[in-house]
Amino acid sequence: MATVQMAGSPLGGPPREAPREPPREQGAGFRRLSARLRALRPDDSSASRTEIHLLLDQLISENYSAGGGVAPEDVSTLLVQACRLVPLNQNHLVSKVSQLTHHLLNTLQLPMSG
Repeated sequence: MATVQMAGSPLGGPPREAPREPPREQGAGFRRLSARLRALRPDDSSASRTEIHLLLDQLISENYSAGGGVAPEDVSTLLVQACRLVPLNQNHLVSKVSQLTHHLLNTLQLPMSG
């Protein structure tokens, strides 16, 4: 009977743990994605809509936690820029901005003010 050895695991010993990534600074993903969105200019081209769509999806899927290094002013700036970029006739993108707004305000527990 042949013995099978797992890669990185000495025979008979426990498997070695894979090296772990250093913990990311909370809010770093938000700042990176926010900077990319803020760099965009209003443009109704297909390529621009695709870029906005992908950035909104990434922002929505980012792992946020209350008090996680994202300043309320940064969220406000991001949402204002997203609203400027998305044409109102692009229902799917308008929906994405609404979803992002809801997600950020709820996850980060930010107050709404008038």
